[in-house]
Amino acid sequence: MCFLLLLALSASARIRAVQHPNALPSPKSVMWIAAHPDDEAIAAPLLSWWCRDNNARCAFLIATRGEAGNCVRSEGCAPDIASVRSGEAGSASQYFKADLILLSLPDGGGSEPPSWQPSIDTPDVVSALAGYIQAFKPEIILTFDPRHGTTCHPDHRALAADVLEAVKQLSFQPQVYLLETRVTVTLDPFAIRFMSAGSAAEKFDANQPLSSTHNSAWAAITEDMKRHPSQFDSRWIQAVENTPQSDRAVYLAPAETILHENVSTCP
Repeated sequence: MCFLLLLALSASARIRAVQHPNALPSPKSVMWIAAHPDDEAIAAPLLSWWCRDNNARCAFLIATRGEAGNCVRSEGCAPDIASVRSGEAGSASQYFKADLILLSLPDGGGSEPPSWQPSIDTPDVVSALAGYIQAFKPEIILTFDPRHGTTCHPDHRALAADVLEAVKQLSFQPQVYLLETRVTVTLDPFAIRFMSAGSAAEKFDANQPLSSTHNSAWAAITEDMKRHPSQFDSRWIQAVENTPQSDRAVYLAPAETILHENVSTCP
C-alpha cells in the first residue's frame, strides 16, 4: 500500500466530505481492483460491509504481487517477498469472502510510474483487465482515483487509469466507484490520518457495527492488516486503533461524477 509515500497533505485535501447516509449502494456483486496485495486495507470497512454483512458476491483483482515492498516480519520473508505477499493476499481475500485474481504485473516500487501505465504501449494490460471484469460481471467496481491514488503511489494511479479504459471495452456497464479517501502518515509520533479528497465524496461511517463481526466496521482495517504481517507491524495496528472516531470513515464517489469535480491531487 505504501502509506509512507504520502507524508504531507496539500491544503486542498483538507476539505471534509459531506455524509450521504442513504446514497451508498448495496450491490449484489463487487470487484475491488487494486495494485498491491494489501491495498484493500484502506477500503476494508466498506468492503467488509458489502462482502460480509450484505453477502455480496465479491472478487479482488490485484495487479502485482508487491515484490517491491519491504518486509517488516522479524523472521524475514522467505523464499521471497512476492511469494509471501501472494499468500497474504489469499488470506485477506478469504477474510472478505472474496475470490482472488492475482496478476503478475511488475511492482513499480513507488518512485516512478510503472511500465504498465496507460499508454499506446499497454493495450494488452487494459484488455486483460477488461477480460477479467467481463468474466466476473460485477455490479460495482471499486478502484482508486487516478488523480491521487489515495497515497499518490504511481501504481495506484496507473492501475485506476487502466481500469477506466478497460470499462470502455465491456459489453455491460457496471457502476464504477472511486476511492476518495486520502491517507497521510506522520513518523514522530507514528500516526495515520484518514480524510476525504473532496467535498463531493460520499461517506461511509466506519463506526457503525457489523453483524458479521460484532465489531465496528473500522476494526476490519486491523483485521485485514493482520493478514499482511510482511507489511504491517504493531505500530500500524496501534495507529489505526488510535484514529479518532470522527475520522473513521471511507470516502467514495461514482467515477462519472467525481471525475468532473475538484479533488486533492498529488504534488
